[in-house]
Amino acid sequence: MRVWIRDLVKVKDTPEALARGLAVGFFFGTSFFWGLQIALAVLVSYLVRGNKVVAAAMTAVSNPLTSLPLYSLCYFVGHLVVGGRDTRPDFSVVHSVQGFVALGPHFFTTMLVGTTLVGLVGAVVVYFSSNRLLAALRRWHARRTGGHEASETHEVDDAPRPGSQRDSAAPRP
Repeated sequence: MRVWIRDLVKVKDTPEALARGLAVGFFFGTSFFWGLQIALAVLVSYLVRGNKVVAAAMTAVSNPLTSLPLYSLCYFVGHLVVGGRDTRPDFSVVHSVQGFVALGPHFFTTMLVGTTLVGLVGAVVVYFSSNRLLAALRRWHARRTGGHEASETHEVDDAPRPGSQRDSAAPRP
């Protein structure tokens, strides 16, 4: 875990973009769109100017170790909102895609609502906590290394960069 945090702090992007990427990745990592999670996370991260690599990596929040508890929680939340019959789905019939489809529209609606709500709440929590945490970790890491890596991590300053929008009023050759 310590190595992962160290590597995340060293990613050459702003804490804001990293937080956006983490939040988008978490949302799509919990989503019901299996097989499309990474592609959707990268696309949406691009649209919201988040870090695409971090978004793709964060979709791993749903993995073989976490899938059962995560999707059980999502189904429970979805069931609270959608309602309906109180029986759990019979997964013993799932031996193929047809068996999975046979679970019926109520199951898919419940999962879609549950994964969306859990994903949204989790993404908001991840965004706000990681934005502040990453900014603090960057400052701590820069002090610890004597500021040598601050220039490598693109720390945000108030000076406009050549060619940026704030610098667009300058005449071009």
